[in-house]
Amino acid sequence: MTPHRRGAALLLALLGGAALVGCTWHAAPGPSPTATSTTTAAHAASAATRATAASASALATATSASTADTPAATSAPADAASGTGWQAVAPGLDWWRGEPGLHVLRIDLALRRLSLTTHAERGRTIDGFDGAPRALAAFNASFFDRSFRTRGHSVSAGQAWPEPLQAATSPLLACDAGSGTRQRCTLQLVPPVSLPATAHVAVAGTPWLVRQGQARTAADDAGCAALCGATHPRTALGLSADGKTLIVLLAEGRRHDVPGLTLAQTAERLRAFGAHDAFNLDGGGSSSLLVRGRAVMQRPANEPAQRRIANAVLVS
Repeated sequence: MTPHRRGAALLLALLGGAALVGCTWHAAPGPSPTATSTTTAAHAASAATRATAASASALATATSASTADTPAATSAPADAASGTGWQAVAPGLDWWRGEPGLHVLRIDLALRRLSLTTHAERGRTIDGFDGAPRALAAFNASFFDRSFRTRGHSVSAGQAWPEPLQAATSPLLACDAGSGTRQRCTLQLVPPVSLPATAHVAVAGTPWLVRQGQARTAADDAGCAALCGATHPRTALGLSADGKTLIVLLAEGRRHDVPGLTLAQTAERLRAFGAHDAFNLDGGGSSSLLVRGRAVMQRPANEPAQRRIANAVLVS
């Protein structure tokens, strides 16, 4: 068993959370801070986070062997705002690879459409989903358990997946069918999260990363230091302030030269690329990206083969 998996098992024993085996987030966290929460609610969430800090900090020893000798990730890329380093995949879809191991998709929702792989396909590798090899881009999405039930709401072509886990407290991206000029998407960070009646596509994650333009910090990661505050491969998404652009970030990791990102580092990069509100998706060995059917991310050293995942978002 790798240090990462030993650490995850210890976290489960300490916090009593339900295992989500496809991710680096194994404990069931409390309600996420939100874009519209009051100061009192934010303080309550912070207190709940601190209450778990003592237990989660016991995991530092379990994962230190895999992270102590890796170089620290650099600060947010300077060319994110300048517009350099982007490659046009298709009109309305750009791909950025300026920092080693970091991939960013910028999706214009007026020109491109999002879809989610179906419930019947759950448990495949990303290149095994119907449509993924033909999509302009495809990336992994939901956290999941051993039965590939997803954390939070999942909706594929207007069909809600059965038995969502912790749906009311899982941040949610929901998009309509894209009638008219563009696909309209909303991002909810405030619990209780509800599934819009118009949702044609929906995917959830945890925890929040950016709210109202303010990025998560290392202090926010302190309550789950081994998993939030340690470097791992990451997948995350966010919406621009006007809701017209989806920003998707994927970070490679668990290699000596590319350790990955903490959640605070992930949040700062998403903010730098234009995300006004954002949340974390499944990461670790689940993080995977296809661009025009080609796998473009290097795998973690401890998991060279693609992992079976619950679902993936397709960009067409």
